[in-house]
Amino acid sequence: MAPQQNIMKQLQQMQSSPYPSSSPSSTTVSQNNDNLNHNVHSLNNSSNNNNNNNNNNNNNNNNNNNNNNNNNNNNNNNNNNNNSINEKNKINDNNNRGNSDDGNNNNSNNNSNNNNSNNNNRDDEEEEGDDEDNNNNNNSNNNKIRGYNDNNDINDIFSINFSSWSKSKDNLIENGVLIFEESGLYKELNLSKSSILNFLSIVASSYRNNPFHSFNHAIAVTQTIFLILLKTNLFNILSPIEKLSIIIASICHDLDHPALSNRFQINMKSSIAVLYNNKSVLENHHLSICLGILESKIGNELLSTLTVEEKKQFFRRVKILILATDMENHFTYKKQFDDIISTFSWDNSEHRDLLLIMFLKSADISNELRSFDISNKWANALMEEFFNQSDLEKLNNLPLTPFMEREKVVLHLTQVSFIEKFLLPSYQSLQNLLPSLEDFVQRIIENKEIWSNNGSSSSTTSSSPN
Repeated sequence: MAPQQNIMKQLQQMQSSPYPSSSPSSTTVSQNNDNLNHNVHSLNNSSNNNNNNNNNNNNNNNNNNNNNNNNNNNNNNNNNNNNSINEKNKINDNNNRGNSDDGNNNNSNNNSNNNNSNNNNRDDEEEEGDDEDNNNNNNSNNNKIRGYNDNNDINDIFSINFSSWSKSKDNLIENGVLIFEESGLYKELNLSKSSILNFLSIVASSYRNNPFHSFNHAIAVTQTIFLILLKTNLFNILSPIEKLSIIIASICHDLDHPALSNRFQINMKSSIAVLYNNKSVLENHHLSICLGILESKIGNELLSTLTVEEKKQFFRRVKILILATDMENHFTYKKQFDDIISTFSWDNSEHRDLLLIMFLKSADISNELRSFDISNKWANALMEEFFNQSDLEKLNNLPLTPFMEREKVVLHLTQVSFIEKFLLPSYQSLQNLLPSLEDFVQRIIENKEIWSNNGSSSSTTSSSPN
């Protein structure tokens, strides 16, 4: 069996996650074993919870009215930002780009040579005049990914130096709304801004205030996906359902993360480890929370314009994408992707799925794409979580995770090791298929050199953020 068939067969055999009945409670160094038993909270099948959710939704709607006002201002500013990308680095595979298995049959070859929206656009004829005006504005501005040293635009979703550190939750939600809009999904799928605001609001509230695994991280990963699709011109090639799937999966991939790793859950015999049989424990938990939101009233409103077949393909992709973020399986996915590069076909839906998987896995560990000061902040945040976990492991007489021990971590060495072992090879593989990602590879190499020469002056880690 071909390598790509092996991995997709494995993906298809993964069980759909049952909805958990409780949620892991937050843990601190001072908590004892009883407090460390995480309970997974139910998002479905509870009338009491639904009533609470309805009350929360009403509050969210009130907040969203304010957000809409802010978004109107943002939209005015966004007229100066189009989502066109410098096309000097085109995809070198100009063969027939096949349609995905979503039934979207209008993704033709000429999509890579123009800036029109996807041929599957479902807009009413009334909106077409506005679209032409927007396209004219976009052409005149000719925006592209901002330069690496463009500090004035560091918070712009088009900037490689995007930073979510100083942003409030409302600001992050606004960034998420802009990513949906600039991705063309409003028009291609007739999504309403209010449904996206409601969805992002409930997602934001489902993340904990962890040092690293937070809503800030989720938006940073999603913005990296946005940049990758812009840089490679894949917004004109992927189907609307493929784009929606990877953006939703990016935003939701760490929902309710407890800031304690899979290994800790298994060694502690936590409730979610038992629930998921010690297999991709956190990833299954994140997926379960995600599915609960998507199948709630808010999720149904978001997906209300999708056909039955589109919903089927959407949910299938969200599942495989979130589960693939388990770093235990990193090298398996990497090898499978490398094996298909030479024969990659846009007509092959399995190839397309595996490409999306590599995008999300790479984006999840992509802090070294940012300027060094930003990546260093993320590294310190991750180390804070790691050191807290190590303290808990000692407190509970659990096996110690080597790269989390305060006394043993040599920060700049482990960072260089991680870049060389995980991050850089992932982007080099993507570059082999998509040459326009060369700039991203060079940025990673530059930051690796900084760690090699000056790592002792900064704190970071190389370990996987799972």
